[in-house]
Amino acid sequence: FAPASVLLAAGTAHAGTCEETFAKKGSVISGMVFTATRTVPDLAPPTAIRQMRGIVTAKSYDIMADEADYGSLLIEQPMTGKARAFPIEIKATEAAGQGTVVMQAKLRAGQTVKSELAMAEMCGMLNSLVGGKAGLAAAKRGLGAATVQAAPVKIDSLSLSQQISKDTERNAAGVLT
Repeated sequence: FAPASVLLAAGTAHAGTCEETFAKKGSVISGMVFTATRTVPDLAPPTAIRQMRGIVTAKSYDIMADEADYGSLLIEQPMTGKARAFPIEIKATEAAGQGTVVMQAKLRAGQTVKSELAMAEMCGMLNSLVGGKAGLAAAKRGLGAATVQAAPVKIDSLSLSQQISKDTERNAAGVLT
């Protein structure tokens, strides 16, 4: 897990499109990490995070921690029948009138997704950010946005036991106790 300052410095040094900043690190064995960055004129960190709150809730992500005043949002792709949940950190900073938002998705060991799909999803969300008055209006709409609670995942005890066993074999440190 790279320090946020390193990710933010990398994002500000290269103010290209989100797709140009997209990066993949790690492997299926160690855990994959996807990072994407977007810089928008006249976008303060609290405004960026409140906009992202609206964007991610519309896409049914779960909000784990929202610290908009500090430029931070932690979301999670919800668990489905075969896909396990994983965290996505969103950090926003501002320098010289430009807001930079960095999104980092950390997949657990054994999880995989095609880079093209991850880039499309992450950059799709980041490319929705706007600055100025339009950004403030979007942030106001996103302020109260909430994820609709998904139905509980149904899994029998044998399947759950097998899933935990496989996770333990892959990486014992990654199994929640």
